[in-house]
Amino acid sequence: MKKMILRCVAVLMLAGACYPAVAAVNLDRTRIIYNASDKSVSVMLENQSKELPYLAQVWLENAQGEKITSPLVALPPMQRIDAGQKSQIRILQLPETAGLPKDRESLFYFNVREVPPKSDMANVMQVAIQSRVKLFFRPAELRKLLKADWQEQLQVSRLSNGLKLTNPTPFYITVGYLGKDNKGNASGFDSVMLAPFATESLTGSQYVSDRYSLGYMDDYGGLQVNQYHCPSVQCQLISKDDKR
Repeated sequence: MKKMILRCVAVLMLAGACYPAVAAVNLDRTRIIYNASDKSVSVMLENQSKELPYLAQVWLENAQGEKITSPLVALPPMQRIDAGQKSQIRILQLPETAGLPKDRESLFYFNVREVPPKSDMANVMQVAIQSRVKLFFRPAELRKLLKADWQEQLQVSRLSNGLKLTNPTPFYITVGYLGKDNKGNASGFDSVMLAPFATESLTGSQYVSDRYSLGYMDDYGGLQVNQYHCPSVQCQLISKDDKR
């Protein structure tokens, strides 16, 4: 009987390991746009646990994933959030932002790590879950270039073994969906973030077509899907009024 109980416990432990951990502390957005004209940007954190308080540790990283405290800083770096409560984080720009490029966006990452309270039970493994979202610092000089659906300037070109994406804008463009012939996402495609004025080639038979569906992430984290037709090497954006 004892062996059977131990065996059942082992099975339950293995089964439990198959379930992904769910974050208790969550952000109110999936990306952050920081306009240079703003002195600060506020991000809301919510502890969605109905029972336990959590500590929330926050920090910023540069495009290379290195932790930074300049030219942007997130405050407070650590705070307690009670069960079911919300708390605000302020991201401030320091004078060093004057040294950032004026002709394009700069990429940073905002990180949140939740720290659960210490368990009273022995031999309990606790997991500190970390969330990470992109932060785009947008220079004031780019404001005049902003217009509705500016991501539609993304250029799509056919290759003999795939396709090429060209970003002619000073903004970051994240392609979160890519399909062909309206048959769903291309096999193996995850997402592609194109830096300002950058080009990315995707090769493989799954990317060869004369018609593509591309979904880009807008400033609010929503997925906007556009259709492209490729009568030649250069593909053409199909107007929303002309979609068939």
